[in-house]
Amino acid sequence: MRCTREESRAITRERLLASATLLFGRDGYAATSVERIAEAAGYSKGAVYSNFPSKEAIFLAVLDRQGQDSLDRVIAAIEAAADEGAVRDALVAWADDRSDSGIWSLTILEHARLAGPEACSLKRQREILEGHWLQLGERVRQRIPRITAEPLTLGALLHEIAYAPAMTFVERPTAGALMRLMLEAWIAQR
Repeated sequence: MRCTREESRAITRERLLASATLLFGRDGYAATSVERIAEAAGYSKGAVYSNFPSKEAIFLAVLDRQGQDSLDRVIAAIEAAADEGAVRDALVAWADDRSDSGIWSLTILEHARLAGPEACSLKRQREILEGHWLQLGERVRQRIPRITAEPLTLGALLHEIAYAPAMTFVERPTAGALMRLMLEAWIAQR
């Protein structure tokens, strides 16, 4: 049975996103070209441009998807946690997992540096990150009401610990250890 045009386009888009995810995560933003994304997916450069208007657009799609997938997993763990200690443990495990995820945090910074402060793609990158921060901050505040920080600020702090560029290449302290320290100190203040 043949795919419809829409199904074929969706398959192509998914393959391009998978290739872009691998390349951006492994090689960084600057080293990943539209040509390399197309080649890794088994398509022409035209296939990329028929699905995404630019390299920035495919990067932002990957950023949003990768971030949301990670966020969905940690939020599920937070919601399944029996108590505040289990919420803390879920965040610690998430931070350690994120720091082991390669150079993604450096790729995000690289895009921001190369895009420039007024670029539309940088504005969209900020919107994506702030949306993720807000979701996480709201969920953590629901589960640990003693943390009274504004949700966006709380989520940004938790993300920055989990995605800190230095945490991708240092052995100690771990991102999880920093997350645990921050959460314990914050909870102890209340």
